[in-house]
Amino acid sequence: MMRQRSLLIDLLKIIGSQLIVLHHLVLYSPMAKIIETQLPDLVNFLFFYARLPVWSFLVIGGFLCAHLVDRRTSFRWAHSIFKRCLRLLPLYFFSIFSVVIITIVWYPFIKDEPWVSPVPSLLSLFSHLLLLQDVIGEPAISAGAWYVSIDLQLFSLTLALIYLSRFFYKNIQIEMVACCIFLGALASLQIWSKEDRFEIYAFYFFNAYGLGLLAYLAKKSRLNFYFFLVLIFAHAIDVFIENSFKNTVILVTALTVYLAGNVYDIKIRIARLVESASNTSHALFVSHFCVIIIFTGIWNLYELDGFVIAGTMFFSAWVAATLNAYVLNSFYLRMTSLMSKSRGGNL
Repeated sequence: MMRQRSLLIDLLKIIGSQLIVLHHLVLYSPMAKIIETQLPDLVNFLFFYARLPVWSFLVIGGFLCAHLVDRRTSFRWAHSIFKRCLRLLPLYFFSIFSVVIITIVWYPFIKDEPWVSPVPSLLSLFSHLLLLQDVIGEPAISAGAWYVSIDLQLFSLTLALIYLSRFFYKNIQIEMVACCIFLGALASLQIWSKEDRFEIYAFYFFNAYGLGLLAYLAKKSRLNFYFFLVLIFAHAIDVFIENSFKNTVILVTALTVYLAGNVYDIKIRIARLVESASNTSHALFVSHFCVIIIFTGIWNLYELDGFVIAGTMFFSAWVAATLNAYVLNSFYLRMTSLMSKSRGGNL
């Protein structure tokens, strides 16, 4: 049995999600301060560079969005966005409520941590549920909240663009879509991504997402390939001039997904494990923050100290976050499968 999956993309998702968890453990957990005294180079690497895979996720997200739309014979904009919401929001909502509950229970033991948000107000909670927390200036409850909002913005923006191009330009739809994506991504690269005040909006990240879209569309026509090539060249210039690690990650990821093979045999056991770990990356991204809060509370409650104990707690938190994400994702898949069967497979 063969499925349309890329081994390289799956591996990028796995490695990227794990690095982001490690980055947040270094950024937030009290154990990291003790580990830094013995392993400063490792901690500095995780602090400064392990957050960069977020840009890799954005490129991959664009590539997979283009693949998703391309393989459909019919296109319904609202229905596609609704299905995307069903994929992203249940685990996100569960994670937000988990963080709130754990913060309330653990607050006496984590209140002195500068990164811990106080028990959220109703305004803060509802703004997170509506994915508007950054727009209205509410402090983030969870570390992964912003990404879910941006992902949905980028997905909706792309589908709206494709929908309009199919409606108005039926004969040249692929090239017209690619041209619009190219212009939007180039504007994002040269203008919007240079201004931090835009980072709560999709167009700040469209240089990465758009490059992922074009990495897929480049194989559809020669003109699309030229759009992709010029945008690659523009990113390369930006890397050279500004020595931008962010755009280096974007550039390398785009070239990787463009050159990646489309299929691998999932009958091989190791490939099944890779597929499962890749599918768990979203659950890991949105749920690991509550695990960090729990382990921080345990550390403070028992007034733990020492390099060995810190390393053990740090590693345990990492493993616990991974296992928690696997359980959550398995439960989510089970529930969606049951709902799909109960509705005749139409979900």
